[in-house]
Amino acid sequence: MNLTLAELSKLAIKAAFNQNWQEAIEINSQIISLDENNLDAYLRLGLAHLQQQDYSKAKKAYSKVLELDPINKIALDKMKLVKEKKTEDFIVPDNDSLLKEPGNSIEANLEILTKGITADKFKFDENLILKVNGKTISVHRDDDKQSLINYLPDPIVKGILKAQSLKANLTVKFIGGKDKKIKVLVNSNESVFPSEKQDIKPYIKGIGEAEMPEMTELVSDNEDDTKKIEVEDHQEDVEQPID
Repeated sequence: MNLTLAELSKLAIKAAFNQNWQEAIEINSQIISLDENNLDAYLRLGLAHLQQQDYSKAKKAYSKVLELDPINKIALDKMKLVKEKKTEDFIVPDNDSLLKEPGNSIEANLEILTKGITADKFKFDENLILKVNGKTISVHRDDDKQSLINYLPDPIVKGILKAQSLKANLTVKFIGGKDKKIKVLVNSNESVFPSEKQDIKPYIKGIGEAEMPEMTELVSDNEDDTKKIEVEDHQEDVEQPID
């Protein structure tokens, strides 16, 4: 199956978030074979080689970036690491990189309620579980349906209930976070969520930075718009998971 450059780029980003550096190298190399001046792919390729401490190949990738963009700040900074034969801890940034469609997708910022679970326990794009309890909907880990993450805010709940009435397919995925704070993306194959303004970001030159790669995104203002309770005091009623 032949994938488009956009599809390959998304796979390359996912590989980097999961720190699958060899896979990231292979996918970005494939992108470059299709588009020899793809700046974003060279930046991702350089990062992958740097993480593998293959400094000669990292230098080659970043040199190509500087050939295409001589004042590229990320490439200039990474070249200093290459010269000193150093690498740096890979930090998964807060992610807004998934392709989202107005009305079909919406983000939520949640604070994990269950003890012993933090953002570093999740994988990028990990599927989560939604459970309906009356007019509230909670989010749980797929590998432990009893571990409560948090409750979704009302605007998203209304959209999910509408999706259910339309028999739409729903998914919820982990897309970023740190410590007890995470961001999830809820998707429906029907338009059920409020349409938010779209913004196009240029590729942020390095996934290891606190910045994000190129993707169409929706800007969500749902910061801290969650219902918080203490897990110790929470008595779960009979809940119906959403398939």
